[in-house]
Amino acid sequence: MKILALLACALVGFGAAAASAATVEIVVANIKEAKGTIRMSLCPQDKFLGDDCPYSGTAPAAIPQATVVIENVAPGVYAAQGYQDVNDNHKIDRTLLGVPEEGVAFSRDPSYFFAPPDFKDAAFTVGPRAALITLHLRYF
Repeated sequence: MKILALLACALVGFGAAAASAATVEIVVANIKEAKGTIRMSLCPQDKFLGDDCPYSGTAPAAIPQATVVIENVAPGVYAAQGYQDVNDNHKIDRTLLGVPEEGVAFSRDPSYFFAPPDFKDAAFTVGPRAALITLHLRYF
């Protein structure tokens, strides 16, 4: 009997957590060619600029924009980061100097040139409901 009560409490808690998860739609603008895949990630501060962000999604590249939908995002503060993977090799191609050869983007379109932006410049809040953000690919 106690096991059934614990299971019921766990299921109720799971339903509440799932109900508070949001869907984040990321409109990626300034796509220059309809080739490859747009890859976006949502990262908390400790994962920003890394490869292991907890939420990610993709969309086929399309001119002039594509929308990446990421579901079941827990409320919190995140920064979106992404790129157009023109050759679908699942990484940002770079020059010998480390400059991206493919378009890259961050939420809130922060200024950056010689180094990626700080988390605080790209951060936004995801609440319990759907969120929509727009960002622009930047080519170097």
